[in-house]
Amino acid sequence: MHTRKISHLSSLWTILRKEVVDNARDRRTLTTMAVSIVIFPLLIFGLLWFLDKTVKEETDLVNSEALKLPVVGSEHAPNLMNWLGQNNIEVVDAPLDPEASIARGEHRVILLISRDYPEAFSKGTTAPLRLIHDSSITGLEKIGFNTVQGAIRNYGSQIGSMRLLSRGISPEVASPIRINISDIATPQARSGQFLTMMPYLMIMFIMVGGMYLAVDTTAGEREKGSLEPLLTQPVKRHIVLLAKLGATVVFSALTFLLVLTGLGLGLEYMPVDLISISVGAGKIATIFVACLPFVFAGCALMVLVASFTKSYKEAQSYLGMVMMVPTLPLMSLAFLSPEPAMSNMWVPALSQGMIIIETLKGETISFDLIALSMICSTVLAAALAWVAVKLYQRERILG
Repeated sequence: MHTRKISHLSSLWTILRKEVVDNARDRRTLTTMAVSIVIFPLLIFGLLWFLDKTVKEETDLVNSEALKLPVVGSEHAPNLMNWLGQNNIEVVDAPLDPEASIARGEHRVILLISRDYPEAFSKGTTAPLRLIHDSSITGLEKIGFNTVQGAIRNYGSQIGSMRLLSRGISPEVASPIRINISDIATPQARSGQFLTMMPYLMIMFIMVGGMYLAVDTTAGEREKGSLEPLLTQPVKRHIVLLAKLGATVVFSALTFLLVLTGLGLGLEYMPVDLISISVGAGKIATIFVACLPFVFAGCALMVLVASFTKSYKEAQSYLGMVMMVPTLPLMSLAFLSPEPAMSNMWVPALSQGMIIIETLKGETISFDLIALSMICSTVLAAALAWVAVKLYQRERILG
């Protein structure tokens, strides 16, 4: 019994080493890994550099040049026009059809002042103003609207205070509550959009790192006719399958580790002011170890799916869709921003995504939650591997 166990381990190691060495010499495998390692930093830091540059240019432009505001009925509110001018907002003539102009993107905001404005203002009642804008516009394009809206609100607040003072009433009567906001978020936590994007990209690169090997050692060998001679050797088929899966895990994990290292080096030396995150060796080790069970699960899923296919191209087409499956739970990170808890850390991919985000933010996740994530992902990986083993024990695997 002991001799048989040693024989199985020896066979497993021999096949695993052969697959790793053969694929390490394969130019396509090395190209896949190199592209993953190079593309990831270029994609992330190129995007961050562009965003940082765009934000700086737009902010400097808004601060240095007067914001042009088309106004309909400017003659009805001369004091408001003067106030806008003092706040670096230049009043210009409005188009004939303000709403159509906004819809065409010619202007981002237009102010309409009705004829009832002077009478209401002089009586001390609420004077009507109308701001036309397109709420579907997001990002830097909303700077103009927010600037105009803020200036008008400040003008209204100042007029209201003056009216109260003229009646011998303190303006504080109209503001019974003052809110003082204290932001305790760390600089790392403020990089929310960047952090939300990280799990998706890392999960994708985990899958990409092992995809080629998963296809080549299953559907590829079947297509080349080398799978049948291998399965006729005096080695248990489950040993052959586990060795192939192990080799796939090796390349997937190595790709993941190199991507993490590239991310850490890029964040350390890339001159981007938008991101205040440092990724040291401790964070890299935490993320890598916590995500290893998912690496196993992802590779087991790809090997299982590739085992059902009969050609290399067919396996690639199927795995292209399968690779999207682990990213589906990650959508909740962008829309719901869940916190790590026992109720969600059992979900593979989602739990790893939260570990990645919290670790990059510098937050501490309890060992119980990390253990739950790793155990559930390991159970899933074992289940997928078991199904793949059962598939390899059938004679149809050679067909």
